[in-house]
Amino acid sequence: MNISNMKNHFLLILFVVALKSFASVPEKKDSSPDGIYKPDFSLDTALVNDSTRVWFMGANGNFNLNQVSFTNWAEGGESTLAGNVFGVFKATYLKKKFKADNYLLMAYGITWNGEQGVRKTDDKIEVGTAVGYEVFENWYYSLIANLKSQFSNGYKYPDDSTLVSTFLAPANFLLSLGMEYKPNKFTSVFISPASGKFIFVANQELANKGAFGVTPAVRDSLGNVLIPGSDYKAKFGFNFILNYHKDIIKNVNLSSKLNLHNNYMDENSDNRWNVDVDWETAFNFKINSFLSSMIYMHFLYDHDIKIPQYEKVDGIKTQVGSGPRLQMKQNFGIGVSIKV
Repeated sequence: MNISNMKNHFLLILFVVALKSFASVPEKKDSSPDGIYKPDFSLDTALVNDSTRVWFMGANGNFNLNQVSFTNWAEGGESTLAGNVFGVFKATYLKKKFKADNYLLMAYGITWNGEQGVRKTDDKIEVGTAVGYEVFENWYYSLIANLKSQFSNGYKYPDDSTLVSTFLAPANFLLSLGMEYKPNKFTSVFISPASGKFIFVANQELANKGAFGVTPAVRDSLGNVLIPGSDYKAKFGFNFILNYHKDIIKNVNLSSKLNLHNNYMDENSDNRWNVDVDWETAFNFKINSFLSSMIYMHFLYDHDIKIPQYEKVDGIKTQVGSGPRLQMKQNFGIGVSIKV
């Protein structure tokens, strides 16, 4: 299956989910913030109806740990220790027709084994706000701002000396003005004809390489930098965001976010109708009051991010080019869940 067909299948699944939710009977709306990690968090209907209260806050965290140990094991094997932690804090302001959803999300994971040492498996920090004013039933004028980055260095494993990312390299900032349709508390659709997307690379070494779509450095024939690479790239275009968050069966919650963005101002006019796809989906399973598990998937296709392409040349893995590719990340964990 080629990338185009895979993208079409992904979009089809999300739109079927959306249509199903649109067909359901509208329920009392809650105002859950934009963001993928939303396990076991909702606003109490009685509190929402309390006109004296305008702020609603909640937090949720999970810690997962996996360990395997071998001693004199005849069949072989390698001891490993892996763990990841994530947490989300949400603060929502509701007053009459005005709402403001604010959130902070953090995730970090590492794995260790005797041969490879410590490696990063997950790293994410995201902060955002969505401000809206209801103009028609279920329709809001909305402004969305969102910043994504990571905490620590990322390397081109198994090469742990080649840096590929670090704090604020990249940092993705999204600012969109548009309309939000929220037919029920499970679904929201945001459409913006005027959306700015800014990619920052606050590391000159990576900027000189043209990482994450910024303009690379100009070099002479010896590789010396004549003009440093740009440390940012700005895009302006259309933005579509679909959020779905619902308990699909008892103790199983589905949370999915699809973000589509194109660039009206691309220097290459042939690319101005290209659409970048960012789709995150999480299944959250509640085991009991303290234990939970999660399956998390992230699919990303960005036309400006060039992924190295390799082939075996004389038995050696050799880079033969680079270009946009479908990026995928999957995580499964079971551990302790804390909710306040």
